[in-house]
Order: sequence, then structure tokens, then C-alpha cells
Amino acid sequence: MRNKLKSLLILGLFWQIGLTAYSTDKFSLIKNRINSATIVRFDVLITIESRIFNDIDSLTGQILLAKDGRYRAELGGDIYLNDGKTNWEYSAENNQATKRELLEEEITDNRLSFFKDLDSYYKSSPIKQDLIYKLIKLDNSDEALPYSMTVYLTSKTHQISKIEYFDLNEDLNSVYITEEFYEDIIEDNIFDINLPDSVEIISLP
Repeated sequence: MRNKLKSLLILGLFWQIGLTAYSTDKFSLIKNRINSATIVRFDVLITIESRIFNDIDSLTGQILLAKDGRYRAELGGDIYLNDGKTNWEYSAENNQATKRELLEEEITDNRLSFFKDLDSYYKSSPIKQDLIYKLIKLDNSDEALPYSMTVYLTSKTHQISKIEYFDLNEDLNSVYITEEFYEDIIEDNIFDINLPDSVEIISLP
């Protein structure tokens, strides 16, 4: 669950980023398209390569990011959800969920939604124009975010193909975006939490 959650940090980086409308930079066009969508869905394959244990874990899942800051991520049976009022995390392995009610004036949890403002957290520079970009965290950014990331774009389409970064354990996290979809309407039940009857729910302050 730890590694899955860390991998989530990266996916939201491409949600609602303010960009110049007439930019011809391919990465800027991709971010602008994500920004303008009411809701976007990423189907992903995530691998975590451990140098210490010399093994590779992998999982598949789906990420939903709404323009209003709500999100839903299902990765390997685990669920991470923000419905605008409550943050939920569910571990399938432990059949345990945590919930935390958001305060009235509280900023939405930035685990995914902070991606609305990429330039406030990272400086991006092309390694190979329109194909590979390096993101370096700004000094005032959230300490929980990776220091740097490498973003790979597809050569023939305006899409992100892969994102790589090292987590705090120096494990290499690779997030492959296998499919992406854009919608103009948000179905309210998308952000409903549905858990097993036997689940243990822990309320956090």
C-alpha cells in the first residue's frame, strides 16, 4: 500500500495546469488539454523496482481526476478517494479503511489535486523537445513530493506514455499510462465509496 500511494503522487501532476493558450510545445499542449477537461481517466500500469531487495512489484489500476478537485484512484484493489468532503483510503489486504472529514475552509487534499498548479511545485525543462522532460521540485514545494521526475511523451500522439521517479526509499517508480479518456460530464456516483460490509473503518482527526 505504501508504494502504491507514493506512485499516486505523480499522476496528478498533469491535472489543471495554467498554460499559454497558443503554445506549440507538445508537453504544454498535453497539459492544457488535461486542464480543460471536466474529468480525465488514466488507465495505468505501475512498477516499483527495489534496488535493496532486487525485485520488481507491479500493479494495474485506474485514476479519475475531476476539474473541481475530486479524485478516485483504484490500484491493485486499494482505493484512494476524495469526494470533496472526505478523504478515504482503503486497503484490500487489511480490509481496513481510513476516513478524514475535510474542514469547511480546508484546501482539498493535494495528493492528486495539487497537480492543478504544476508550476508552483516543479520547474520543467525539455531533455529532448516534445519527447522527454525533466521536472525539478521548487524549494517551497511539499516535502512529500519526489525531488525530480522524468516524463516521456509518445512520439506520434499528444499523450504521456511514462513517468519515472525515485521515492524516498530510492525505489524506481515507473507509471505507464496505457489509456486516457476525457469527459465533459461528471457522474455523481463516480465518487461514491463502496466498501465491503466487513470492513473496519477508522476515523482520523
